[in-house]
Amino acid sequence: MNSEHTELTRDTMTDILYEKLSYGEPIDACSSKDVIDGIERAIELSDRPVFLEGLSERLTELGTSCTGSDTEIMLSEVKRRFRDMLKKTCPKAVENWIRGGQTGLTNRRNNYDLCYALEMDFKQTSAFFIKNFLTIPFNSKSKDDAIYLYCIYHQKPYSTAAMMLDKANCFVSQENSHTHTSQISRFIFDNDDDEKFMQYLSAHCYEKEQQFQVAREVINGYINKVKENILVKGETGALDILSPKRLNSLTIAELLGQTYQNSGRKVKDRKLPRQFTESLPNDVNLGKIINGDSVTYEILRKALMLFNLYDFYNGTVNTDEDTTRKNLLDFYDEVNDNLYKCGFAPIYEQHPFDCLLLYCANSYDPILTLQYINEY
Repeated sequence: MNSEHTELTRDTMTDILYEKLSYGEPIDACSSKDVIDGIERAIELSDRPVFLEGLSERLTELGTSCTGSDTEIMLSEVKRRFRDMLKKTCPKAVENWIRGGQTGLTNRRNNYDLCYALEMDFKQTSAFFIKNFLTIPFNSKSKDDAIYLYCIYHQKPYSTAAMMLDKANCFVSQENSHTHTSQISRFIFDNDDDEKFMQYLSAHCYEKEQQFQVAREVINGYINKVKENILVKGETGALDILSPKRLNSLTIAELLGQTYQNSGRKVKDRKLPRQFTESLPNDVNLGKIINGDSVTYEILRKALMLFNLYDFYNGTVNTDEDTTRKNLLDFYDEVNDNLYKCGFAPIYEQHPFDCLLLYCANSYDPILTLQYINEY
């Protein structure tokens, strides 16, 4: 879905971070100081209350002056807006976000409803999702996302969105429909007819996991390459790799390195940010991806980016600043192409996971740097 994301521009802070990650001095993977610097930078991003910052900024624009720490003011105003504009009670999940809880992505209707209550247009909603929810907006292969995209883009009232969502609950998933995300989005952009849109949606309706089919195919291609590399190395006996589960475990070790091999001793008092450690690929969810079973958006996106890093830099040599920078920029473009292809959010430098991945890419040995970071 390039059309909506390419219109987004980096703010000043994101631009500065991008310049530092992409054009800063290359990292030495064997330098503990360099590795720790990257982790500390990601932790600083993780500690920022980006959702409350974005919410307070928007409410201030709408006439309710507040800062990210004025949670009671924000909660009261958001509750009023849900009640007056959406004619519904503010969901408990949204209340918990404002009180400092982690913003959820499971029931995306809550995310879109909040944007509706904040009177956001298409571009504002897109930016808020990426910068403040840290996830992709408008994955139009999902019927809910498609409805919100149609209604927000064409400035339909919330009552229309609610009616369409209720009606779409009866739609039957189209197992043989494989229309690309960008094609669905283009139809939505070009047509402002409610009845025609609902007819189109009923013929291109996907269940939640169907929208991730392309991602699983891309990731499986990378997984097979890693397994081939493991077999070529021949570091394990034939009996060890006969079991698919054993080979999956070896694949994760090849990707992320051997972790937690400290015999129970607490070697370091630092920790990685939660947004990095949560939903990392492991041998269990790797097996699910291989078998086409259900896994979360976060697991798929991280797996795609990590395997892409391994594939790109396995055999690629960063000998000096110039080659490191050139390879990083090529890697950056390749990852974003893959993310767009799968309908996933592009790289966002202020996301702790994305920040650390780029930090690894800007090193003389990106795979080794990733493995050293993962040891923390």
